[in-house]
Amino acid sequence: MLSRTLIYSDPDGQHTVVLDRPSTSIGRSPGQDVVLRDPATSRQHAVILRDGETFTVVDQNSTHGTFLNGVRVQRAVLAPEDVLQLGSLKGPKLQFHLQRSDDSTTTSYQLPVNDILASLREFQIPPGELRTAAREMEQLNWLLRAARQLNEGGAIEDILGVLLKLTIQLTSVERGFVFLSENGEMRFAQGLGAHGKIVEEDSTISRRAMQKAIDSELKFSVSDTLTDDRASQWSSVVANNIRSIYCIPLRTRGSANESARLLGLLYLDSQIGPGFLTQVDHQLLDTIATEAAALLHNALLAEAEQKSRLVREELAFAARIHKGLMANTLPVVPYAVLQARSIPCLAIGGDFYDAIALDDSVCVTLVDVSGKGVPAAIVAATLQGIIHAQLLAGQSLPQIASMVNRFLCTRNVGKYATMVMVRLYPDGRCEYMNCGHIQPLSIFAGEIRRLEEGNLIVGLVEGATYTSTFETLRPGERILLATDGITEAESSTGELFGDSGLSEVAHHEDIDAILDRVAKFQAPNPAQDDITLIDVRYAAPE
Repeated sequence: MLSRTLIYSDPDGQHTVVLDRPSTSIGRSPGQDVVLRDPATSRQHAVILRDGETFTVVDQNSTHGTFLNGVRVQRAVLAPEDVLQLGSLKGPKLQFHLQRSDDSTTTSYQLPVNDILASLREFQIPPGELRTAAREMEQLNWLLRAARQLNEGGAIEDILGVLLKLTIQLTSVERGFVFLSENGEMRFAQGLGAHGKIVEEDSTISRRAMQKAIDSELKFSVSDTLTDDRASQWSSVVANNIRSIYCIPLRTRGSANESARLLGLLYLDSQIGPGFLTQVDHQLLDTIATEAAALLHNALLAEAEQKSRLVREELAFAARIHKGLMANTLPVVPYAVLQARSIPCLAIGGDFYDAIALDDSVCVTLVDVSGKGVPAAIVAATLQGIIHAQLLAGQSLPQIASMVNRFLCTRNVGKYATMVMVRLYPDGRCEYMNCGHIQPLSIFAGEIRRLEEGNLIVGLVEGATYTSTFETLRPGERILLATDGITEAESSTGELFGDSGLSEVAHHEDIDAILDRVAKFQAPNPAQDDITLIDVRYAAPE
């Protein structure tokens, strides 16, 4: 029974970590699988990925780097007795072990061919059989050296380069190409000639041979196209004088929970003459391709994880910017009390509100950009800047709506928005403009009525005109503005919260109480849209 372990020491003594999971994280953060206290270690420093019997260490963009046997690496396959040091060469040493149940450690990679042949001679094996055995030992040693070279490559391009070099050497073809599967198509990744020169993809590659290998999920090989009916009549083969072709799908290892997946394709061909591969050569070719596919799978997983982490970091940064653009501190004026909350259904949303105290009034804006996530948030941030600047410049509400509409229509951003703006004066006059938004609610002394005047959505019809409407609020009267994330909230039975639900809870003067009712209504379902709520209460100055 074999097991892979990391052994290291710290002030608490010696520790042994069994690497029995798909990934093992290492860092200073308490949430890591292996926690190191060394200050040079980053919080999330590195991860060890497991794919079958292959273990790969991947640096997680640490500050001070990851070192394997004294050499800084970004990604590397671990071999028995390798020593990892994170943060510096003076940090704690983590030794990678391959152990049997009797705790013996395996470190051998090279078979002693001469010793084995000498032993075979003692048994008086005939010379022909002895040469065969020697040949097999050479092939096996070649395979082990090839596997070692593949394992030394960390990045995807390194693995592919070694794969091409080894298979061209084995098959003696003129050139080789590797393609990677991307969105259901084969994308050219790397090409190499027999003399080590980089070659580019060209039209002489037999796409039909590639498709044969993809469709069959097996290696497609033709040693001599002149005598093999499978390819002798192919136009690309005849036109380009191709004599031998080897196409091998690069696939993940299947498991009980997941079927094998096509990662890419190795393509080798030659014009100078037919190929002469023995059965053992074919087996070596298949084995190298299988080993490369496993390493490629690990590298692609690490790359995807790295990209995913960067996206998460960028999204978190964007969310902080978006939150900062929102009105964190509502203006305080003697004649109005303002409340506002916005809850994006994703990390970042397309709703925004703003409130600004002007010389003669206070103005609140609520906008709901079509869609969700980052695209909607980018447009929302842009519109917020435009509207805020126009209010400070003294533009009227209809002028602002016309400008926003023109901006969205002429820039072809593929987005539109509903928008409602309320401008409250000290004497209780209230100007509002609704552009395709949910009708605002007026609440006073238990009476709830809808402010029904409206306009077109902004961003749909270029040249649309907009108007505003005036109301006079009584002291204590409130205007409630909401986005459709509230009215379209859905219960576990499929029932919508609706306009009626909003009217029923509008009497709550604390908007947190309203949002709590909405959350309870749709529980346990997650929110499907951004939710924003604004409450404007008129308080006549004393």
